[in-house]
Amino acid sequence: MAVKTCFRENIQKYGSDICSFALISDDGAMTVVPFTNTKSHLMNMQAQNPEHKDYYEFEPAEWFTSNGANEEFNAICKMVSLKIDNEELDFEYFRNTLFNSCVEVLEKLRSEGFFQKELGKNLLVQFNISDTDEPKKNLINWTKRLNDSTYVKRYQDYMNYQYK
Repeated sequence: MAVKTCFRENIQKYGSDICSFALISDDGAMTVVPFTNTKSHLMNMQAQNPEHKDYYEFEPAEWFTSNGANEEFNAICKMVSLKIDNEELDFEYFRNTLFNSCVEVLEKLRSEGFFQKELGKNLLVQFNISDTDEPKKNLINWTKRLNDSTYVKRYQDYMNYQYK
Protein backbone atom coordinates (compact mmCIF):
# COMPACT_ATOMS: atom_id res chain seq x y z
CA MET A 1 0.00 0.00 0.00
CA ALA A 2 1.37 3.38 -1.06
CA VAL A 3 0.60 5.21 2.19
CA LYS A 4 2.40 2.63 4.32
CA THR A 5 5.41 2.62 2.02
CA CYS A 6 5.55 6.40 1.98
CA PHE A 7 5.22 6.75 5.74
CA ARG A 8 7.88 4.11 6.40
CA GLU A 9 10.28 5.71 3.91
CA ASN A 10 9.87 9.05 5.64
CA ILE A 11 10.38 7.52 9.08
CA GLN A 12 13.68 6.11 7.82
CA LYS A 13 14.71 9.60 6.71
CA TYR A 14 13.26 11.82 9.44
CA GLY A 15 12.51 9.52 12.37
CA SER A 16 10.67 10.90 15.35
CA ASP A 17 10.88 14.45 13.96
CA ILE A 18 7.73 13.64 11.93
CA CYS A 19 4.66 15.34 13.36
CA SER A 20 2.06 15.22 10.55
CA PHE A 21 0.99 13.18 7.54
CA ALA A 22 -1.56 13.96 4.83
CA LEU A 23 -2.92 12.93 1.51
CA ILE A 24 -3.81 15.81 -0.78
CA SER A 25 -5.79 15.90 -3.97
CA ASP A 26 -6.82 18.86 -6.08
CA ASP A 27 -10.24 20.24 -6.87
CA GLY A 28 -10.09 18.59 -10.28
CA ALA A 29 -9.46 15.19 -8.63
CA MET A 30 -6.43 14.65 -10.87
CA THR A 31 -3.81 13.87 -8.20
CA VAL A 32 -3.21 12.13 -4.90
CA VAL A 33 0.00 13.25 -3.21
CA PRO A 34 1.38 12.42 0.25
CA PHE A 35 2.77 15.17 2.46
CA THR A 36 4.82 14.79 5.63
CA ASN A 37 5.77 17.49 8.09
CA THR A 38 8.55 17.49 10.64
CA LYS A 39 8.52 19.24 13.98
CA SER A 40 11.76 21.07 13.14
CA HIS A 41 10.34 22.40 9.85
CA LEU A 42 7.08 23.40 11.54
CA MET A 43 8.88 25.22 14.35
CA ASN A 44 11.16 26.99 11.85
CA MET A 45 8.24 28.17 9.72
CA GLN A 46 6.26 29.25 12.78
CA ALA A 47 9.25 31.17 14.15
CA GLN A 48 9.64 33.00 10.83
CA ASN A 49 5.92 33.79 10.64
CA PRO A 50 4.46 33.69 14.16
CA GLU A 51 1.21 35.31 13.04
CA HIS A 52 0.55 32.25 10.82
CA LYS A 53 1.43 29.46 13.27
CA ASP A 54 -1.75 27.48 12.65
CA TYR A 55 -1.46 27.87 8.89
CA TYR A 56 1.90 26.09 8.90
CA GLU A 57 0.53 23.35 11.09
CA PHE A 58 -2.70 22.64 9.22
CA GLU A 59 -1.92 23.36 5.57
CA PRO A 60 -0.05 20.36 4.11
CA ALA A 61 1.11 22.29 1.05
CA GLU A 62 3.41 24.17 3.47
CA TRP A 63 4.82 21.02 5.02
CA PHE A 64 8.35 19.67 4.77
CA THR A 65 8.12 17.08 1.99
CA SER A 66 5.86 15.44 -0.53
CA ASN A 67 8.24 12.55 -1.13
CA GLY A 68 7.79 8.88 -0.40
CA ALA A 69 6.51 5.94 -2.42
CA ASN A 70 7.02 8.07 -5.51
CA GLU A 71 6.48 5.22 -8.00
CA GLU A 72 3.27 4.15 -6.28
CA PHE A 73 1.83 7.65 -6.09
CA ASN A 74 2.85 8.42 -9.68
CA ALA A 75 0.93 5.30 -10.73
CA ILE A 76 -2.11 6.44 -8.72
CA CYS A 77 -1.97 9.88 -10.37
CA LYS A 78 -1.69 8.31 -13.81
CA MET A 79 -4.69 6.05 -13.12
CA VAL A 80 -6.74 8.99 -11.84
CA SER A 81 -5.74 11.10 -14.84
CA LEU A 82 -6.88 8.37 -17.24
CA LYS A 83 -10.27 8.24 -15.51
CA ILE A 84 -10.65 12.02 -15.70
CA ASP A 85 -10.01 11.92 -19.46
CA ASN A 86 -13.10 9.74 -19.98
CA GLU A 87 -15.74 12.01 -21.49
CA GLU A 88 -18.57 9.86 -20.10
CA LEU A 89 -17.30 10.17 -16.54
CA ASP A 90 -19.71 11.39 -13.87
CA PHE A 91 -17.14 13.82 -12.48
CA GLU A 92 -18.87 14.69 -9.21
CA TYR A 93 -19.35 11.02 -8.38
CA PHE A 94 -15.74 10.23 -9.29
CA ARG A 95 -14.42 13.19 -7.28
CA ASN A 96 -16.45 12.29 -4.19
CA THR A 97 -15.44 8.64 -4.48
CA LEU A 98 -11.75 9.52 -4.79
CA PHE A 99 -11.84 11.88 -1.82
CA ASN A 100 -13.79 9.42 0.32
CA SER A 101 -11.37 6.63 -0.60
CA CYS A 102 -8.42 8.75 0.55
CA VAL A 103 -10.11 9.48 3.87
CA GLU A 104 -11.10 5.83 4.32
CA VAL A 105 -7.53 4.61 3.74
CA LEU A 106 -6.17 7.03 6.31
CA GLU A 107 -8.99 6.25 8.73
CA LYS A 108 -8.38 2.50 8.45
CA LEU A 109 -4.65 2.93 9.08
CA ARG A 110 -5.32 5.18 12.05
CA SER A 111 -7.89 2.77 13.54
CA GLU A 112 -5.35 -0.07 13.15
CA GLY A 113 -2.81 2.07 15.02
CA PHE A 114 -0.45 2.04 12.04
CA PHE A 115 0.86 5.59 12.38
CA GLN A 116 1.25 5.36 16.16
CA LYS A 117 3.00 1.96 15.99
CA GLU A 118 5.38 3.05 13.23
CA LEU A 119 6.22 6.45 14.72
CA GLY A 120 5.85 5.65 18.41
CA LYS A 121 3.64 8.68 19.01
CA ASN A 122 0.44 10.38 17.93
CA LEU A 123 0.49 12.74 14.96
CA LEU A 124 -1.83 14.93 12.92
CA VAL A 125 -3.33 13.02 9.97
CA GLN A 126 -5.26 14.85 7.27
CA PHE A 127 -6.89 14.64 3.91
CA ASN A 128 -6.91 17.99 2.17
CA ILE A 129 -7.69 19.48 -1.22
CA SER A 130 -5.48 22.12 -2.75
CA ASP A 131 -7.04 25.27 -4.19
CA THR A 132 -10.58 24.30 -3.30
CA ASP A 133 -13.94 25.72 -2.44
CA GLU A 134 -14.76 22.53 -0.53
CA PRO A 135 -17.16 23.31 2.30
CA LYS A 136 -15.40 23.95 5.59
CA LYS A 137 -17.63 21.37 7.30
CA ASN A 138 -16.28 18.60 5.03
CA LEU A 139 -12.67 19.46 5.86
CA ILE A 140 -13.51 19.52 9.57
CA ASN A 141 -15.42 16.23 9.37
CA TRP A 142 -12.49 14.51 7.66
CA THR A 143 -10.14 15.81 10.33
CA LYS A 144 -12.53 14.52 13.02
CA ARG A 145 -12.46 11.07 11.46
CA LEU A 146 -8.66 11.01 11.37
CA ASN A 147 -7.56 12.56 14.67
CA ASP A 148 -8.06 12.74 18.39
CA SER A 149 -10.00 15.56 20.02
CA THR A 150 -6.92 17.73 20.68
CA TYR A 151 -6.08 18.08 16.98
CA VAL A 152 -9.75 18.36 16.02
CA LYS A 153 -10.41 21.28 18.40
CA ARG A 154 -7.34 23.19 17.19
CA TYR A 155 -8.21 22.51 13.55
CA GLN A 156 -11.81 23.66 14.07
CA ASP A 157 -10.54 26.87 15.69
CA TYR A 158 -8.16 27.39 12.77
CA MET A 159 -10.88 26.77 10.17
CA ASN A 160 -13.35 29.04 11.95
CA TYR A 161 -10.73 31.78 12.06
CA GLN A 162 -9.60 31.24 8.44
CA TYR A 163 -13.10 31.10 6.94
CA LYS A 164 -15.11 33.65 8.88
